[in-house]
Amino acid sequence: MTWLLAAAWLTPLLLAAVAHRRGLAWTTVLGPIPALAAALLLPAGARLELPWLLLGSVLGVDATARLFLGFSALIWLAAGVYATWESGSGRHSGAGRFRAFFLLAMAGNLWLIVGQDLASFYTGFSLMGIASYGLVVHAGGTEALRAGRVYLTLTLAGELALFAALVLIAHQAGSLTPGATELAGLDDLTLALLILGLGIKAGLVPLHVWLPLAYPAAPPAAAAVLSGAMSKVALLGWLRYLPLGQVAAPDWGALLVLLGLGSMALSIPVGLVQRDPGAVLAYSSIGKAGLLVLILGLVLMEPTLAPLGIGAVALYAAHHGLVKGALFLGLGLRQKTGHPLPILGGLAFLALAMAGAPLTSGAVAKFGIKPPLAAIDWAWLHGGVALSAAGMVLLMLRFLWATGHLSATGGRTSPWPATAWWLLIGLVALFPFTLGSPEAWTGNLSAIAAALLLAAPFLLAARVRPALLRLLVGRVPAGDLLALTGPLGAVGRWLSGALFGHWLRLVNAARTRLRRLSPRPPPADPEAWLRAWPTAGTLWLGLLALLLVALVWGASGTGSAPGPAPG
Repeated sequence: MTWLLAAAWLTPLLLAAVAHRRGLAWTTVLGPIPALAAALLLPAGARLELPWLLLGSVLGVDATARLFLGFSALIWLAAGVYATWESGSGRHSGAGRFRAFFLLAMAGNLWLIVGQDLASFYTGFSLMGIASYGLVVHAGGTEALRAGRVYLTLTLAGELALFAALVLIAHQAGSLTPGATELAGLDDLTLALLILGLGIKAGLVPLHVWLPLAYPAAPPAAAAVLSGAMSKVALLGWLRYLPLGQVAAPDWGALLVLLGLGSMALSIPVGLVQRDPGAVLAYSSIGKAGLLVLILGLVLMEPTLAPLGIGAVALYAAHHGLVKGALFLGLGLRQKTGHPLPILGGLAFLALAMAGAPLTSGAVAKFGIKPPLAAIDWAWLHGGVALSAAGMVLLMLRFLWATGHLSATGGRTSPWPATAWWLLIGLVALFPFTLGSPEAWTGNLSAIAAALLLAAPFLLAARVRPALLRLLVGRVPAGDLLALTGPLGAVGRWLSGALFGHWLRLVNAARTRLRRLSPRPPPADPEAWLRAWPTAGTLWLGLLALLLVALVWGASGTGSAPGPAPG
């Protein structure tokens, strides 16, 4: 059954060619089914070699890839049901285009998960990243187009850095399927490019600015897979290609720890002042990415933590992917339908899971990262992680508050999206009992209690003096650091004027003087006279005459040429 490894990504890739046709909205649902079957039926270690594909592709699933394939396929399936409902049977403008980009991004995402060679990983990564641009700009408004520009710029930069990193890995390891021992010899440039290329996809500060713009701009189904499935491939890439558990890299490990702490520190205060609940979820993703990168940094610093750290990061990625995808789908249902109370109840449960409440998937995921954190005796690090956990509770409270004040837009209703969403919530509810131990079920109580104590004054102020909190909301726009580009651009224009203003004035004066010396102003279209029929006809006749003369001259020259002397 190893053919499922090829069907996992070939199915959505082939369906993308016909998804734009009317009546084929169901293609988004069919696309992830082979990948889900591969995750459920194939054993860890299954392998399929395709020497004719790319540079010789190797498809397979180890324990980590199987987990990533399973939760990614589930998110794509639930989002595909939502996309089918939202696009109908092609009656809406751009529905077919959305389905095509959706399936292309799905194919790339699933391809890089099962691809065990460097070429397959990069090809899937590139296909996923570029196709996702069509999902971000689907709405077509000003905000969506701006989000698309930022997303595409950073995505292409990340893909270029990742391509260079993978080429260097292939060169230094001497193989397109490098093992753990070959990765131990990677140089600093390769590690830097690998961290940069995947750090953009993960949303690490300061490379994060596309997330809070793209997630709210994209349709709910697209935001669900962007946040739940596609952003997690950065973690998979690091787990595969960083020399985790092989050699100690204290400098690079410390850099990842600092990047993780910076992402956690920025995400909470900026996320709390966002108006759009989608932007709040984006900043929570930035904080969670920072936490997982911090764990990877600790493993790089201390290789003996690899067995604990790698499993903890993979389990946390599965929890976060399922919960975040369900949050965005629930947010879309809340905005579309007129049945807010049951949906708000489901969103409240998911928010509790994201905050790590007892008996939720979040409690199990947080329990898994405790051993690698406890192995490092840094009190300040433990304090920072505890503050981040309390801040995540505040972010989820802010998300529920903003979502509860949304007004439903109404529209067509269908039982299928809500059914798929509730089934996804059911899987999240079963997560701690299938993948966690009983001692992990009751964790994180102290962080939640501390966060509630911190939130109590703000909740009271919101009830008594709501105008006070409105002064804070929206003070930092989504994309935060991009707001600095306006003042920086003004400073740049001022500096260029101060440095080169004299020369620009001289050039403009010379240009004005040349215009005055000209007998008549140049035509608006200087090539218009060339396209006019009298001119064009004359030129064609002249060219034909020259060609005729050349032919006659050549023929006469050939006829008078002396032949060879007789023998």
